[in-house]
Amino acid sequence: MQVHHVMRKVLHRVSADTPLRELWKTIFKSHVNSLPVVDKSNKLLGMVSEEDLLKPLYPNYKEVIEDFVSASDFEDMEEKIHELTKLKAKHLMNKTVIFTRAETPIMRALARMITRKVRQLPVLSEENILIGIITKGDIFDALFKKHLSLRGFRKHGSQSLREHITKSKKTEVVSRATVR
Repeated sequence: MQVHHVMRKVLHRVSADTPLRELWKTIFKSHVNSLPVVDKSNKLLGMVSEEDLLKPLYPNYKEVIEDFVSASDFEDMEEKIHELTKLKAKHLMNKTVIFTRAETPIMRALARMITRKVRQLPVLSEENILIGIITKGDIFDALFKKHLSLRGFRKHGSQSLREHITKSKKTEVVSRATVR
């Protein structure tokens, strides 16, 4: 299976000038971990994650060395939010992006995610245009639906794989509790 079989084609994206407030709202409402930052031609410029939005609230190494007491004042950190509203995606995004191509095998894309410790990869065309996104969950679902459906997984109605695994784990816990 290749990435283009599994990737999500509809995704949220932002421009480099998107303000922090809009970034936060989009990540929160969309239930995503990060957003691709693109130019007008949909060329990928970077990625901005939840962590990228939170990181400016914390003091940097220099601030900790200069004033250890103030640097660990969590109320001051919270107040910093008002100062940060001027920031835009271009100030917060990671410009070095780990990505994949549509024709890449999904196991290679998964290996890249695991070794680079990321949960998702933007999918780029040969012209470096953003065409989709693929997550570890997308690959997991595709692999197990393909292989478990061959063994009669879908005999139990329209239950999703995650529902099946959750029920299996609950049954296992109940069984262990009963044995003791």
